Amino acid sequence: MTAPLVAILDDEPEIRTMLADALDEAGFRTVSFGRATEFEASLNTTVPDVCLVDLSLPDRDGLSLVHRLALEKGAIVIIISGRAQVRDRVTGLELGADDYIIKPF
Repeated sequence: MTAPLVAILDDEPEIRTMLADALDEAGFRTVSFGRATEFEASLNTTVPDVCLVDLSLPDRDGLSLVHRLALEKGAIVIIISGRAQVRDRVTGLELGADDYIIKPF
């Protein structure tokens, strides 16, 4: 059986590395992206089982990706963000995220 694939989309290289190392050690396969455009291009060939999505990306707001991933791709979506406002969490969950984790963690 193939290990689940987790896509990490975060503009901070340190966060991407930390998450990838922890998930790799736990037996998951990982792929990391720093920009939404790179991540979206990868969706043409591979749909991850789980997507960890930061909201503050250099090329677009991660919320627009959350809706697409949840509805069109059927992926599990977990938002990882420094945005701690209740309205951000509610919006993310309403758009289809399965969970919302506030950074730092």
